[in-house]
Amino acid sequence: MHLIVIDMQEKLLPRVEDSERVLLNTYKLINAFKILNLPVSVTEQRKLGKTVKALRITEPVEKTTFSCMGCEEFVRRVMGYRHFVLAGIETHICVMQTALDMIKYGFDVYLAVDCTSSRSKLDRDVAVQRMIQEGIKVTTAEAVMYELIRDAEHEKFRDILELVKMSDLNLNI
Repeated sequence: MHLIVIDMQEKLLPRVEDSERVLLNTYKLINAFKILNLPVSVTEQRKLGKTVKALRITEPVEKTTFSCMGCEEFVRRVMGYRHFVLAGIETHICVMQTALDMIKYGFDVYLAVDCTSSRSKLDRDVAVQRMIQEGIKVTTAEAVMYELIRDAEHEKFRDILELVKMSDLNLNI
């Protein structure tokens, strides 16, 4: 499983619906992947600034295309993986176009719906519906975390549980 965090950038994140929830849930998901030694890729849309500080865990792939699959560097990074979890903004633009392109390439794509948003709730909701119709599996950050460990006896269960319990990052975005 490979986590893709799309365009969670300083200039845009404060403008999307429910940005603090999206930031917290994405932070939890990134850290769960780190705890479990699973790959995380981050993208940045050129001209929108840097990824928010709390989510800067790896060197981002800079892109101009809306779909990450239109960026050669991104495609190189994800080759060799078949299963992806997507998070990011905006749901109806870069996240959806990436998801739809990944499905065309035969990848297994999950959308962590609580880790994504748009400036407009309507745009987000319509995009989520369209992705479901196209075969993207909708889930949540917490569901992904528990699915990855599958058992309370997992050696990293306590670490994941601490992430799940986290209720605030105390960040101003």
